[in-house]
Amino acid sequence: MDRATRSSRRSQRSASAAVWAIPELASLIVSECPQSTTAGLARVNTLISDIALASLYRSVFRNLPNLLAILAPMEPCAEPESGLTFVRPLEKSDWTRFLKYTAFVKEISFFSTYGRPNAPRAIAPVTFAVMIATRPVDTIFPVLECFTAWHPLGPLHPFYQLIFQKRLTSLSVFWEPSLRLFQNMRAIADSIQKLTIYGSPTSMDSLTSKELLALIPELRSLVTLRLPSIFINSDIFEMLSFQEHLECLVMKPNSTEVSISVTGYSFRFVEGRFPSLKEISMEDGSDRPHKRLSIQTPNLTLESLSVSLLGRVALSSIRKYTVTLGAGFPSLQTLHLDVTTPFQDQEQVIDSFKTFTVFQPLLSLTQLRDLAITSESPISFADEHIEQMAQAWTHIIHFRLECETPYESNETELTLSCLISFTEHCPSLKCLTLAVDASLVPPRPVTDSTSFSNSLNLLDLSGSLAGDTMAVSCYIADLLPNDDRIFHYRTYHHGQNELLRIQKWTDVHDTVLKMTKVRSRGLRRALIRAPSMDS
Repeated sequence: MDRATRSSRRSQRSASAAVWAIPELASLIVSECPQSTTAGLARVNTLISDIALASLYRSVFRNLPNLLAILAPMEPCAEPESGLTFVRPLEKSDWTRFLKYTAFVKEISFFSTYGRPNAPRAIAPVTFAVMIATRPVDTIFPVLECFTAWHPLGPLHPFYQLIFQKRLTSLSVFWEPSLRLFQNMRAIADSIQKLTIYGSPTSMDSLTSKELLALIPELRSLVTLRLPSIFINSDIFEMLSFQEHLECLVMKPNSTEVSISVTGYSFRFVEGRFPSLKEISMEDGSDRPHKRLSIQTPNLTLESLSVSLLGRVALSSIRKYTVTLGAGFPSLQTLHLDVTTPFQDQEQVIDSFKTFTVFQPLLSLTQLRDLAITSESPISFADEHIEQMAQAWTHIIHFRLECETPYESNETELTLSCLISFTEHCPSLKCLTLAVDASLVPPRPVTDSTSFSNSLNLLDLSGSLAGDTMAVSCYIADLLPNDDRIFHYRTYHHGQNELLRIQKWTDVHDTVLKMTKVRSRGLRRALIRAPSMDS
């Protein structure tokens, strides 16, 4: 090897060493590497060994058994259904080796669960008991910040002792009856910023409610709380309203086996409470939800609201509810309203004027970006109502009016012309879902300057009544930007009566696809020819 070659290789090594010597750059490179490459770097590159190990072991998901096997070899217990355990006593040298890796573990998701005999690679509870007995608990995972258990661990599972440390900031656990989970959390409550409770309990014992009520004041750093609605009552909701840092409160829908009467509590927004709240998701099982919602003064911080109404609600009750929402949460950017059962006065829902008066109070929400109104049965509007909505919500990005069943004749007055309102007033619109009666002749024709902006990526007319295939196809194609993947129609499975409608909309979809492709091809050819014509 000549001198020039040796000098060149030394220069390359120096340059490589200089790169690896910059932690930020090395971390960026490692983050883009496949796991196998990162493992190789951890073994052979002493300059970035810790960076590579930190990338490999930062999050431990299904590979927890592999991590524990670094501590000592493992095999199934004498009782195979119990899971894996160590084959020999743990030594000091085992811990020295193991702690080199756990020093990087910040997140654990626990899949292998006690009480699931067929779980692959389950870990026996005695394994964790041995670890706790031979090493101070708070040194085993010294930088752990986030823990998730996707299944019940059981009321006495030793793994909780490893996890419930005061440095934990995110905790997601599965709750089942008789588990004294909230009582055990109080020791670590001060550091928790994100708390998620999984499970589908069908009843709630008074002791658990008292434990949660006692826990809430100690969650001084809480930012996000997600839990089943059944955990909430008026006292707990009021206690949560004092949380200074709480930004997100999601009360997840209860199991279908839960009695609607269980969710009979009030949502009271008192002046000065929920000072940081930005997002809330609620569930109301009553027939008169407006009676359970009170907002003393407008809440200016709330940006996102999701509501599920489970009772047989009258239109008058929903109107009073929307009046309260519109006046009480003027800063809303996201609103999802789900009416899960048919209305009490279902015959009035197909009266577009009466229906629009129900939702008209929401027009005051001028910052709205995401609106979804879903219902068990059809809700009727007219073109002029959509025009008012589009004018009021000029920042809208996602607009969804959706019904669980296809519309029948006379259940909506909307025509294809209502789409023009969105093209004229909503330049940021990305997703539009609503049902129209395409058999009606659109009163407004499409002009050369009328089309959706290029931001649109979904036009979903699922549930719409069908019309003349060619006329409907031409109207829709004229409104779409030059993209052949935007128009969509989902099929419903409601018997033979739907087959003709499905076939007609399938034909419309295929025709629109062909039209947009032809138009795009013509545009491309025009652009290609333009330079030669100029010359």
